Amino acid sequence: MRPLRPTRLLSLDSGLWALDETQPVAAVLDHRTGRLERVVSWPQVPAEPVPTPWPPPRLLPDGPAFWTHPHGEAPLVRIGPDGVELAVWTHGLRLAAVGPGGVWCAPPPPAQDVVRSVDGRPGWGLHPAQLLHVARGGTPRLTTVPAPVRAAQAEDTGFLLALDAEPWHLEPLGADLHEVVWSTAWFRVPWGAAVGGELLDVAEPLPEGPPVRTEDGRGTHSWLDPWATGQDRHGVRLEGARWGFGWRADGDAATGGELVALTHNADGNPLRRIPLGRGTTTSAALVGTGSAERLVVAVRRDAPGELRPPVDLVTVHRSGDVTPLLRGGDVDVADHVRPLLPRPLEAGSYLRQVLATHGRLEEHWRTDEGLLPLVEGLHAARSRLVGDWPDTLLEWTFEHPEHPGVRLRRRTPLFDELGRITPPDTAAEALREDLLTGHVPPLSAARRGFLDL
Repeated sequence: MRPLRPTRLLSLDSGLWALDETQPVAAVLDHRTGRLERVVSWPQVPAEPVPTPWPPPRLLPDGPAFWTHPHGEAPLVRIGPDGVELAVWTHGLRLAAVGPGGVWCAPPPPAQDVVRSVDGRPGWGLHPAQLLHVARGGTPRLTTVPAPVRAAQAEDTGFLLALDAEPWHLEPLGADLHEVVWSTAWFRVPWGAAVGGELLDVAEPLPEGPPVRTEDGRGTHSWLDPWATGQDRHGVRLEGARWGFGWRADGDAATGGELVALTHNADGNPLRRIPLGRGTTTSAALVGTGSAERLVVAVRRDAPGELRPPVDLVTVHRSGDVTPLLRGGDVDVADHVRPLLPRPLEAGSYLRQVLATHGRLEEHWRTDEGLLPLVEGLHAARSRLVGDWPDTLLEWTFEHPEHPGVRLRRRTPLFDELGRITPPDTAAEALREDLLTGHVPPLSAARRGFLDL
């Protein structure tokens, strides 16, 4: 069995889609009842690269379906209730916006242009850029703009585009370094406009820039930071309040790591705090309408020692009640996952280097002053590799005076589910953050002298 771990949520016309965190599969739930309607998969779409990019590939709603683009060399695909409906080659351009007039792909923003003196000049000028428009029927067409693309987004009235423009200025960075900062010109391409070779031929200038966006979280894919507050832009609006998520700031040894939903009004004043149990939220979406509107939250549960923790879906009602919607393990997706790849040729070299690089846990925090203790008081640290490919783990065990009588243990996967290398580059920083913020299970959770983090 391979249980669904739904860490991305999309509220579409066809239902609430709960997408797995690594595999090309989703459970589709009925908006009204929460009942599982179907399991949809798209294994023929290329996997996302490793390490997983941040932000992750966009998932943009389109009625009963959604568009996604795993990376620049992969196709742009529309996925609906029956799987892949359309695939388009994008010339390396990236998914930017979806609207009534079709889909837009744009180049990434220009790289930072840094010069070495106050008299410096731009390293490159306002060179033309290409965009790709995919019409409703699937017909792609390249179009050009006269300057680099700085931003692109969809609005009700059309496709909005920000281009670099004259004049430019230098922004000091320190050490006699300066960044070239161009002005920005905004344009709107109305939905339904006949897109030709020159995009600005059908675009309307927006002298005041775009309107302020007021996303409510409906139909959108939200990746949520566990440190988010109710005022954070990643929050979700429900019942006139902005909802965010975070760990209890007043937690103790028994409640450390307890997740809460936080609500704030327009002035930023706290309204409500609703406990969601131990774990971390990764996504949230609004479902239902009117008095039946509610918030569905994906919670990756704390499961110390487990290679890949389970993920629950819970429903937060207007009343503040929390009910389980889908428990980790309810949906088996073993028949829908990608096959395991061959063991990487360099796996042995990689593992030896990991142990050599990450073995000195007590002196793992790198600063301008050199290597410093990861956390004050951490001692008697040991590092080793456990398990066979693809389930090989980097295991750290150590002692700390705030957690007497046990050895703390952190295990980090070194390969993903497909058997690909996933370097533990941020593992030490993540451990440090957990220790400093008290995101540690109570001592009662220790087993055989080890407390798994």
